[in-house]
Amino acid sequence: MIGPMTTRFAAALAVALLSSATANAQTMDFACPDPGTTFTYDSGTKVVARGKDGMDCTMEIVGGKPYKLRALLFDNPAPDGRDMSAFINALKPERLWPLEVGRKIEARYSTGGQTWNYILTVVRYDKRAGPGNAMIDTFLIEMQEQGANGHRAVSRWWISPADKYAIRFDFSDGAGKANRAVVTSVTR
Repeated sequence: MIGPMTTRFAAALAVALLSSATANAQTMDFACPDPGTTFTYDSGTKVVARGKDGMDCTMEIVGGKPYKLRALLFDNPAPDGRDMSAFINALKPERLWPLEVGRKIEARYSTGGQTWNYILTVVRYDKRAGPGNAMIDTFLIEMQEQGANGHRAVSRWWISPADKYAIRFDFSDGAGKANRAVVTSVTR
């Protein structure tokens, strides 16, 4: 009698603990990479984490200038030097946190007489090849952009909870433009 009861209790406990671990793995609170962590991209560019300021991670390009990374998604200033403050303030990407599959935000941004609509979605949580081709856990965030004259674009970020950083970024639009950035190594 005690043996079967103990076995059932152990099985129930294992299921409860496994369900809890799975649920925790499906969400991510906002965090910045640990200061001093260096991310090397496939382009050879190296970026060093410097700290945290609210929903901004303070970062620095090795041999370049510092910048802020809002909600692990948007650089300010942008890589081309543009001030992204108005765009970031319109999107408010911090609303996407904590990351959870299915979470979605919508925003509109207008400038120069043109308006764009954005939908950012936490699409899924899965394994992805990361630095050193190791399979790592990631959240896929997708941003759909729609503008005047049929303009459409898609941006995707794969956020690694372990690295607290996007280990891959892809962009493509309806005009055939495409870009990507892949982190090839992480040094702590």
